[in-house]
Amino acid sequence: MVALGSLSLACSTDESIDGAAVGDTDVVASQSTAALADTAETTTDLPDVVVTYSVLAALVRDLVDGVADVVTVIPDGQDPHTFEPSAKDIAMLNDAALVVANGLDLEAGLDNALANADESGTKVFFVTDHVTLADLVDVNDHAGHDHDHPGADSTVTEGHDHSKDPHVWLSPATMREALPALAQAASEALGTDLTAAASRLDAQLQAVDAELTETFAEFDECELVTGHNELGYFAQRYGCEVIAAILPSAATSAEESAGAVEFVIDVIRTHDVAVIFPSLGSSGAVAERVADSTGARIVEVNTHFLGSATSYATFITSLGDTIAAGLRG
Repeated sequence: MVALGSLSLACSTDESIDGAAVGDTDVVASQSTAALADTAETTTDLPDVVVTYSVLAALVRDLVDGVADVVTVIPDGQDPHTFEPSAKDIAMLNDAALVVANGLDLEAGLDNALANADESGTKVFFVTDHVTLADLVDVNDHAGHDHDHPGADSTVTEGHDHSKDPHVWLSPATMREALPALAQAASEALGTDLTAAASRLDAQLQAVDAELTETFAEFDECELVTGHNELGYFAQRYGCEVIAAILPSAATSAEESAGAVEFVIDVIRTHDVAVIFPSLGSSGAVAERVADSTGARIVEVNTHFLGSATSYATFITSLGDTIAAGLRG
């Protein structure tokens, strides 16, 4: 009888709860941890801030980290100039707590969807409404150099309103200019004060800008030949000049012309340019043809998407480092 009682007691202490023995402390602890994790997940469901393209999304993510989830519409590596949204993308814009876009027709395929989202009550923030805009410069006009080149073709304003350059994210100083208004819009949309986060991000952008300024101070002359007319803000900020573009338009939806290629070849030879900086949206085959005709090297730059960068700061630093290394040869 004593033995049977002991056996019964032993069995009772090994009865299972949800399939785990009471005596099995590791399993019970594991189940408790999982339950807590599930509870935490349901209590930290954050609102969505929808951003049109990846580089801008990286900047916004640094601002709203821990307060909102950042969702990017245009997949990283896809050209924002030519992207067309799906029905799912449009629904995502309409359901967002806040939408952040570039503006100035950069995301031309999203213009109608952004306008409709705004009309339906979704707050849409356009970065280009809050910065000092640069004019689109005709890189084929060399009157300031007291000479001209064969093949010059003035098409730099094609596809964009008001002849303003939409590539504002290519200068951290310009993005700093937009930051106060962006932080205010995000604070209002998310119901939280982002002043401290904006201050930290501003300091980071200021440090990156100072680093790039120091990097390009080493060049007595910084003349850039690019894939398309995109580096205006960058060049203006760091003492460079874009003297030719294989695709002279600011929009990659345009096409290279024989005259533009002739122009670029003559500019490279006349100005003794050693490197071409093509990017997303410009023809690699045309760049190769120009390089073969002139002996210039090709150094591809990443201007429109994050790639391996993990933040806006690493993106813009990598771009500057790549251009500087290309100029050094």
